[in-house]
Amino acid sequence: MGAPSSPSSSSSSSAVVHAPATTTLPLPRPADDDYGIMRYARAALIPLLLSALLLLAARQIAQPPTSLRPKIFVIGLSKTGTSSIGDALALLRYKRLGWKDIRSRHLVHTWANGDFRALINQTRYFDAFEDLPWPFMYRHMAEMYPDAKFVLSLRKDERTWLESMRRHVGRGSWQAYGYFYGATEVEGHEEVVVESYRNHTESVRAYFRDQPHRYAELVIDDGDKNWEVLCRMAECDGDRVPSIPFPKSNTAAHWQQGTVVSNLHVLWSWFVTRVEERSAESYYRGGWAAVNKVLDVCWSLVSLIEQACSELYYKAMLATAEPLTFKST
Repeated sequence: MGAPSSPSSSSSSSAVVHAPATTTLPLPRPADDDYGIMRYARAALIPLLLSALLLLAARQIAQPPTSLRPKIFVIGLSKTGTSSIGDALALLRYKRLGWKDIRSRHLVHTWANGDFRALINQTRYFDAFEDLPWPFMYRHMAEMYPDAKFVLSLRKDERTWLESMRRHVGRGSWQAYGYFYGATEVEGHEEVVVESYRNHTESVRAYFRDQPHRYAELVIDDGDKNWEVLCRMAECDGDRVPSIPFPKSNTAAHWQQGTVVSNLHVLWSWFVTRVEERSAESYYRGGWAAVNKVLDVCWSLVSLIEQACSELYYKAMLATAEPLTFKST
């Protein structure tokens, strides 16, 4: 029987001890939902920043001018040539406020509810005004601006005005017609509508009877002769009047733009009118406070954007308009 092996008789090579291998663990990744939210938040940040910059730029642009000419208010009713007179004043380089489809509707409802603040604020930016609701602000404006001039635009007779109104109102119902003309449609209410025209004319004439230096009447059907009337109120070139034809705007022909365009205009007018009337109902008839706060913000944004656009348009018009030529009266 052999002797047992001693420890020294084992393999002469020592056993090699290896350090445990290091393992690189992946960094924790946000949950899929959180990752998606972060991605969309980053994507929304750029348009939000751009919108903020645009609003800041609009606010900077929409500042009241440092100087304006004595104001002119065109205080004739609808369909008496107010747009034509406004275009004539624009040719004379007046900064005019005419009908703006959203802002003007807002101003109409503020006026109808006895809130004149928005209207008064607009007078800081312009030196000529026409269309609703300005014809019904002549007393306030005459007192506020003692150097202002007023032009009452008329038609050659009541029947001509009534037929023009019949076509105009027939294009779409509007609640505010009732404020000004006693009815929201002409058909079947002819006498009431004509009476509103007659009463307005008489009231304006009575108010300015003792102020002939700041008041004139202009019959839009008289065409180019209206330059002479307007230049008695506006700042023209001394005793001379422009040598171009008096503007003729917003006539029945302007509305004949083809079936597709006409239908789109009707659809747009219907939509804006319904939104306007529902908004006014909420705002002035005790609607939800939260909704009215949103409406306040919306009106402020619209006013700011339109004001900035008006400033840019006026400056562009001054820069690109050809010199106006005049002739002796």
